[in-house]
Amino acid sequence: MRGARAMAIGHVVLLGPMVGKNDLTHELIHVEQHQRMPLIQPLLYYLELFKNGYKDNKFEKEAYQRSGSVYKE
Repeated sequence: MRGARAMAIGHVVLLGPMVGKNDLTHELIHVEQHQRMPLIQPLLYYLELFKNGYKDNKFEKEAYQRSGSVYKE
């Protein structure tokens, strides 16, 4: 989790020491994404990450928009 405030892996959510407001909600949206597309979602996430980068990743965009969390570099 180096540098990450929080992370979701399947149905597991990890929160780091610098967790911010709405970060848990953001990660729970990733859990929802995983539930909508079981097994394939991690692959699609990393393909999207490779193709568009983190900030333009459609899975991240959805999570930031719905949660109201803010990306901080």
